[in-house]
Amino acid sequence: MNYDCIAFKPFHKNNRNAEAHHIAELEEARGQLLQIFEAEGSAVAVFEWGEIALPLELREKLAPSVGRTVAVLRLGGRFYVRGVDNA
Repeated sequence: MNYDCIAFKPFHKNNRNAEAHHIAELEEARGQLLQIFEAEGSAVAVFEWGEIALPLELREKLAPSVGRTVAVLRLGGRFYVRGVDNA
């Protein structure tokens, strides 16, 4: 059987040695944002499916969106954050 799923799924609460995924150019991380925290000079965004590492300056921008569905797109070396309306 072949399942279409995300290959990385580390959670710091279960494994403090886990490394968050760094999204590649033109990659989008999308889902419910469960938590955002600082670790090793980066902001770590915890989604229901896993974690991604982001530039530290995005921590303040993402903090009000905890509990909401968001999308983070990396394009041209920059990160773009938007809320996702499921309606």
